[in-house]
Amino acid sequence: MEKVLSQEELDQLVKDAEAKNAARNRAIYLLQDAKARYVKEKTRARSKKAAMDREEMLKSPRFKCLEEYDRREDIMDAYGWDIITSADVDRLEALWDEREQIRNHVDDNGDYSDLVTKALWEAHKVLIELWQDEIDEAEVTAKKWHEERKKAEMEAKEWLDKRNEEYLKFMGGQ
Repeated sequence: MEKVLSQEELDQLVKDAEAKNAARNRAIYLLQDAKARYVKEKTRARSKKAAMDREEMLKSPRFKCLEEYDRREDIMDAYGWDIITSADVDRLEALWDEREQIRNHVDDNGDYSDLVTKALWEAHKVLIELWQDEIDEAEVTAKKWHEERKKAEMEAKEWLDKRNEEYLKFMGGQ
């Protein structure tokens, strides 16, 4: 036979479940915040490194010959004045395209992930499961208690209605 809970016990059970749920939600929030901050910092560091690598590539001696040209059209002007040959034009334009591709490259390696982010995600999942049984049990108990109380109130009302009917019959019969 199940133990019948008093209103105070039920209220305490519900408060405990709500407190555990609030604590769990706060811990989940803190884990998500820590992960977001960590990923932001690592992504920023990765982007800085990529930008520095791009700058190093752009400063390489390979692109030294392009320093005298401010625009792509300047290469064609130099060819028109017979300063460079058509082979030089092809080589310079290929280098120009390569340099522009390096300049315009967006470093998008997807979401940052490492052992720390994976550990934070696992802790997040554990927290979601933590206390869930107790919270569910408290909710079921509260729901069951409210149903039983509603049923008892209906039975009491029916009993009272029946007594009132009998009283009216008795009083009407005098």
